[in-house]
Amino acid sequence: MSVDPTYLKLLERAYKIVTPKVERRREIPKLSVEIEPRRTMIRNFKDIADRLNRDVTHMARFFIKELAVPGNVDSNGSLVIYAERTPRTLEAVYDRYIKLYVTCPVCGSIDTYLVKEDRIYVLVCTACGARTPRRA
Repeated sequence: MSVDPTYLKLLERAYKIVTPKVERRREIPKLSVEIEPRRTMIRNFKDIADRLNRDVTHMARFFIKELAVPGNVDSNGSLVIYAERTPRTLEAVYDRYIKLYVTCPVCGSIDTYLVKEDRIYVLVCTACGARTPRRA
């Protein structure tokens, strides 16, 4: 049984188109941290929240609670923390957020979204359809 060469060419072309898009979807954006005297800013905070399909206030609340410092999101979409924190500390909090509220525990995909049902957040995966309850 032989395979049609035009079919193989089309299949190879499809892989070239689809593969980069899949790889791009799996990328987790990096934090852009700027440290000033007595405050730290994450410049691309709103962009990260949009890319991860999360509410900016939910992410900001998590960061502020985990770091135990005051802070807010300014009009430019930057998270302003009113204390000096190292980029390493912020990345650890960011990794924890991704593990708890972004990554699907069933398939490992980051293509998820949060739904609030009563007082519980439910992590819904668009890749495998899993629904996992998360703490508020």
